[in-house]
Amino acid sequence: MNYQVGMNQIEPQATGSDVPEPLFILALPKSFTSVFGSCLGQHPGIMGVPELNMFVGDTVHDWAYQPANLQLNGAFRDGLLRTLAQLKFGGQTEQTVAQAEQWLVDRVEWPIRDVFEELRRLSAPSILLDQSPPYTASPRHIFRLLEAYPNAKFIHLTRNPTSWIKSIQDWQKFGDVLLGLFRSEEKGLARQPDPIEIWHAANEGIAAVLADLPPEQSIRVRGEDVLTDFDPQMKRVLEFLNLDTSDASMAELHHPERSVYASLGPRGARFGNNPNFLKEPKLKLKTPEDLDKLITMKRDMVEIPEETIQFAASMGYK
Repeated sequence: MNYQVGMNQIEPQATGSDVPEPLFILALPKSFTSVFGSCLGQHPGIMGVPELNMFVGDTVHDWAYQPANLQLNGAFRDGLLRTLAQLKFGGQTEQTVAQAEQWLVDRVEWPIRDVFEELRRLSAPSILLDQSPPYTASPRHIFRLLEAYPNAKFIHLTRNPTSWIKSIQDWQKFGDVLLGLFRSEEKGLARQPDPIEIWHAANEGIAAVLADLPPEQSIRVRGEDVLTDFDPQMKRVLEFLNLDTSDASMAELHHPERSVYASLGPRGARFGNNPNFLKEPKLKLKTPEDLDKLITMKRDMVEIPEETIQFAASMGYK
């Protein structure tokens, strides 16, 4: 479907003051975002949705034609289409996905924030959780989030750099496209950055932006801690969000497979999350004894610059 500008536009509705501020997970792709976000989204106070990928531009048109969509047959549209189909049109079917897409086409010139506001209204009183990795390709995307929502809360989710490199490279075409997306944001370099440099630049950029916020607005979570010490780590996140940590609420977090988005979607919006997770949406925990291995960088796998070693150490990797 074509998202052409210049069409008759529909005015957005105002958002009530009782709608909670959104929550954004900032992490590189293949950094546990699908499972972590899906688990967190099972809390009754959070509306967990697929990767929305909305704030990579200023308008609906920008969202529709972001470069990754052109290379992956529109796959980066799927999360928003599935979310709108579910929340606004009552479920995820081929018909409701088509309705969601037409709704967006009719609003192609809207600022992307106005569409996000519609999702916030539909999610209330729950907190809307956006877990889109493309936001970390450039600090300007994160600044766009902050311009839209200066009081939002942020989770900086991290992964061991060498295990991240292996995971993204094993993802073949998807991994190549995503690495290309991050490389395209690095300006003025005489060569393409290596994956280890992308890991460093992206995480350092996230950390630098969040460091300027009040401490109550952001938290850093090491993904390996979640896998090996699930309940205490997730309770820490819920306390940061001022949400209920009762046994009943904590139990829900163990079941990402119960999400209405935890499967391949209908025709027209198949994805929206890591395809591997959608095919097997289970929480696969490790033992506490696995932690040391998980946070240890494999220095024989890739050459790691000394400044990256030091930065990774500041985030808890060795």
